[in-house]
Amino acid sequence: MDINAVKTNAKLVAEEWKEQVTERQQRTELQEDDYNQLKSINIPLLGVPQEFGGLWQDLQSTGSSICEILRILASGDPSVALSSTMHQGVLSPWRSGKVTEEYREQWNAQKAEVFQTVLEGSWWGTIVSEPGSGGDSGLTKTATKLDSGLKYFMTGKKHFGSGSGRTSYMTTRAVPEGEETPDIFFIKVKDIPWDGSQGIQLDNPWRGRGMRSTNSHAFTFTNFPATRIAWPGHSAELMASNGGLGPVAFTSVITGVVDSAMAHCRENLQKILATSPKLKAFQEVHWTQAEQEYWLINQAMKTTLETLKDGTSDRYNSLMLKEAVANLADSILNRLCKLTGGTAYTWYSPLGGWLEDVRALGFLRPPWALAYEQLFNMSINEQ
Repeated sequence: MDINAVKTNAKLVAEEWKEQVTERQQRTELQEDDYNQLKSINIPLLGVPQEFGGLWQDLQSTGSSICEILRILASGDPSVALSSTMHQGVLSPWRSGKVTEEYREQWNAQKAEVFQTVLEGSWWGTIVSEPGSGGDSGLTKTATKLDSGLKYFMTGKKHFGSGSGRTSYMTTRAVPEGEETPDIFFIKVKDIPWDGSQGIQLDNPWRGRGMRSTNSHAFTFTNFPATRIAWPGHSAELMASNGGLGPVAFTSVITGVVDSAMAHCRENLQKILATSPKLKAFQEVHWTQAEQEYWLINQAMKTTLETLKDGTSDRYNSLMLKEAVANLADSILNRLCKLTGGTAYTWYSPLGGWLEDVRALGFLRPPWALAYEQLFNMSINEQ
């Protein structure tokens, strides 16, 4: 078992999914069969360190491979790829090895517990965002009541719970009792009903305009059991240890959608040119400009993955990549829809669905307003 084998098998899965694109774009819920298929090619193990029986070595050796695999999978089904991306990201705190001596024993025990759940078949997800927070987890209002040790009871509203119903565990943020700053918690959600009888009430099932089957539901939690991270009060350091992988992984998913859209449109244009002397000028211009923007995306992705490999990646570059590709991907899909004509506005052409899918990137953590505020502050401080 190695990452190259996962990548080879991911290509086979993606090709199978591409054949089902029309049916998959109609879905509004994640299918268990798809998650099982990802398990069969060891996708969950990508985020588990080798010492615990997984495939993760370190950010330099493994990070770029994860992004490449996500891009491949997203070319077949972006909703499944995006929801599974959360699993790789939320495991990142426990991949950190720089915990102080005071907490090392309980940290090692929790780390072993977390990774063992994955080896036993569990998927992890995230449900951090709260209504009214603008995507800023620093504004988390969800409260907790201490039970004992690292065990708490959590109460609050959460949304964008990607993978709901397919995940066994989810990480979240909440304010520990007696404190003011939110910290990292995780909750066990497998087989818990959503009727409020055991502390989880479904408020709104996901109804996204794009990424329609990511199951990014909204819930109210009431005195729901939650476990605090075993290095309490150090969420900033733990999340920073991810090295900017999160935004790059999200961007890889969207780039996979653009890959499929460009290939689809190129094939259709070639069929037209096989029987017609030329395209209309409008089509030629928009195709050529789409090619230019696609070239820019590929160059940006290539450079960013190289920074992951050589250890020079940072938050600024990862976030700049995410926002740049969000704009470019939206522009490309707009152009492809326009030059294709009326069929792009139907569900029997995948282009309109892909247009809404790529628009998800700008709303993924951090969403537009927060992302640009962060980029502005980092840019000014760089000078």
